[in-house]
Amino acid sequence: MADRIVEEVAIYRKLREMDDAEQDFLRQKKAYQKREDSLSERRHVLDDLINSEYQKMGAFLKRLDLSVNAASDFFKELDRLKDQSKAEFHLFLKLGKILNNKSLG
Repeated sequence: MADRIVEEVAIYRKLREMDDAEQDFLRQKKAYQKREDSLSERRHVLDDLINSEYQKMGAFLKRLDLSVNAASDFFKELDRLKDQSKAEFHLFLKLGKILNNKSLG
């Protein structure tokens, strides 16, 4: 009888240890799940932030492209006006020479 009681106590202790181990496992599993959920939420927030920054960068690059094109057009027009001014100046010099030659001759 005493052996049976000792055996039942040993079984009870073993069951208790197994139950404690299971409870520890479930607590750890719950903690890991919370951490995983938190990391997942952070990842979504970071993804949203990255997408927002990409959109802002895209808009900035479009504005920059427009500015570069406008500057290019401005300098082309400036070159055209410079060439036109040189041509008009040369015509003015030729006209001056012609008028000078007529007044001398």
